[in-house]
Amino acid sequence: MKLVIGIVGPPLAGKETVADKLEELLRRDGYTVSRHRFSDILRETLTLWGIPHGRTNEQLLPQVMYAPDAFGEGALSRAVKNRLMKDTADVGILDGVRWLEDEKMLREFPAEGIRSVIIHVTASPDRRYARLKARDRHGESAQTREDFERHEKAKTEVEIPAIGSRADITVINEHEDIKNLHKEIEHAHRTRLKPMLS
Repeated sequence: MKLVIGIVGPPLAGKETVADKLEELLRRDGYTVSRHRFSDILRETLTLWGIPHGRTNEQLLPQVMYAPDAFGEGALSRAVKNRLMKDTADVGILDGVRWLEDEKMLREFPAEGIRSVIIHVTASPDRRYARLKARDRHGESAQTREDFERHEKAKTEVEIPAIGSRADITVINEHEDIKNLHKEIEHAHRTRLKPMLS
């Protein structure tokens, strides 16, 4: 692997949309690309245990894993790093960076001979709440604004702004027209990511 791209941002900021566009651009340029999400491991675990998916359970599980008398901070980051180190794609896109241990893991990749970059995707709470109401995934559209704000303060979300403040690239996704977001991503790809791969 030549490059790992970590994507950080609050829920519904557009991280998956950014990852989709980056994958498209990288593949167009002839690179092989793999996609990874921290939530993949969480969902696999919940499935194995017969526990329903959804934001509440996906926020609770890492807290249980990271408890001092369990597997300790960074357990999920270590699992994801193991997957990335075995990956033979040119570029790995990692969606869902949210813990300081995730950031630390990404910053350690150059010691392994792999470049890494963190992209912060953000949008206002109003814009993100409107997206939640519109998409209705796992029945989330029933959430009140108070529920939404409570989830924003969950332990799994509170480190996101600090990580975002140290990101290499920031994308503000307030766009109503997705073409404008795509232009921002294309610019970041052309000016920041392609030089890292050459």
